Amino acid sequence: MTESRLCPHCDKGTNFFTPQLIADKLKEIPIDPSLAAGTGLYQKRIDVCAECEALREQVLCAHCGCFILFRARPAKSYCPHPSGDRWTN
Repeated sequence: MTESRLCPHCDKGTNFFTPQLIADKLKEIPIDPSLAAGTGLYQKRIDVCAECEALREQVLCAHCGCFILFRARPAKSYCPHPSGDRWTN
């Protein structure tokens, strides 16, 4: 039986990238407030992702491979869902 992995390129199991670890790493990377999504917009994006069938391990988008907490952070970001940007609906 093959072990399920979050990242197919590393040897870390699915429990390595937890939502808390990603949130902690996000805090370490500064962003210019003028380039960041506001708190409300950011949370709306995360909520949309939480309901998406493409969310993996609560942190990863299966459509683009991004950690959703990072992808949702910039104001000019978008949802890569094949049916269209779900963040704008």
